[in-house]
Amino acid sequence: MLTLRNLIAGSAFAVFAVAIAACGGGGTTIQAPTPGPTCSPGEAVQMVYPIPGATGVTDNPQQFVFAVASPLPNTWNAYINTSDSLSGSVQTYAGMETIPASNVPSPSATPSISNPYYQSITLTGGFSSGETIYVWLNNESSNCTPLGPVGSFTTQ
Repeated sequence: MLTLRNLIAGSAFAVFAVAIAACGGGGTTIQAPTPGPTCSPGEAVQMVYPIPGATGVTDNPQQFVFAVASPLPNTWNAYINTSDSLSGSVQTYAGMETIPASNVPSPSATPSISNPYYQSITLTGGFSSGETIYVWLNNESSNCTPLGPVGSFTTQ
């Protein structure tokens, strides 16, 4: 039976849920990856920062950096998770931006791509200590499943 008290409580919950969704979870949005063929950048992509497989990475790396043979458009972003599964992964808001080699944080991996372009995805939040973070690349302008994981690292 619908009562005034239930109506007010339900309305308050709905307003709260919309407010939380509008906040975007501190720079990320929870959204299931698109099922379909795997996203393909059409070239080799290597994660260079944080170094794949690294341990003791700062809890707040502020960005992911990739080496590519030619720049990807900013419609490419990342999915991240604490397991090597896309299930439960979180999408980043920021897309790829080309940066000069001098802006790649240290330490970083040395790419095997000749004359690479460096591209960064800015992160708006950090991670918990002792977490292993897995990273996939995603093309927002395509109905594809994110590529990866292209790298993982463990925070300090």
